[in-house]
Amino acid sequence: MDWLGAISLIIGIMLIILGIGMTFSIDAITIIIEKFMGLLAILFGILLAAGGYMLVREQ
Repeated sequence: MDWLGAISLIIGIMLIILGIGMTFSIDAITIIIEKFMGLLAILFGILLAAGGYMLVREQ
């Protein structure tokens, strides 16, 4: 399995859990998943910024 498939699988599972938490008004699940997704977004942003910097630096 490639990285893109693994990442999309993890994000899909998190979105399903978040949807269940929002549908049935389970606040604890919603808060935990939102915080985890925020941390994941920060990590992806750092990885993309580092990758973009390496591409710009090469040219």
